[in-house]
Amino acid sequence: MAILRRIALTSYLDTVPFVYGIKHAPECRAELLLSSPARSVELIEQGAADIALVPTAAADRLRGVRILSEYCLSSSERLATARMECDVPLQQIEQIIYDAEWFITSEILGRLCTHLWRIAPKLIDRNELPAEWQPAPTDAEIICGTEAFTSARRRRYEFDLGEEWRRSTHSPLVLGVWIARADVTPEESDAFERALTFGIEHTWEALTKSELATPESYTQLTERIDYLFDQEKDKALRKLWREGVKVAPRANPG
Repeated sequence: MAILRRIALTSYLDTVPFVYGIKHAPECRAELLLSSPARSVELIEQGAADIALVPTAAADRLRGVRILSEYCLSSSERLATARMECDVPLQQIEQIIYDAEWFITSEILGRLCTHLWRIAPKLIDRNELPAEWQPAPTDAEIICGTEAFTSARRRRYEFDLGEEWRRSTHSPLVLGVWIARADVTPEESDAFERALTFGIEHTWEALTKSELATPESYTQLTERIDYLFDQEKDKALRKLWREGVKVAPRANPG
């Protein structure tokens, strides 16, 4: 039995096969650290995790790590678990409220704003807003994760970020990649790959264990989410690193 080390991973609908594989793959055991994408980055940096699924922008700046897996978290068309909602046309948006701890980073939003939407709003981290904050008419909001998949649109306009990214770049949107610290051995890497393969090959069983098993969620994981980190994804990833535009987020205390 291969004993994997500490693996940091965000648990939500799109990562259900990953979580299932790490927990249930035969001949493989690991300490699973469920955390936000931003926290997964911190765990790798602090040496508290050996393998982690991190936002693509973070993978570029981390040192002493390597991209590990043949798998990633990406979407080639409609994403369904990340959208922007607003009540005004794009040109009237003054602020975009997003979660800086999630996979939809300021680099991704900055590129969409600059190259596709042709707007220059402030990017505001939701986590820095006061508890009583309410959106203004000219605020757009990023809805992401399982909430985006299960909730109906609440505002007048809706933009699926996977579709918008494809329109902008003609490339898949790579949300997260697996990275490993330098001391992870080839044997551990192979065991990890087998665990992810097991999870993806047992997607339906993984959904039933997660209590999210519906025909629509199965379609999401098998048709919309693309887990294979192939040459096209690698090219898209490096293009984001090379050309990504970052708009510095500023919190609005009012």
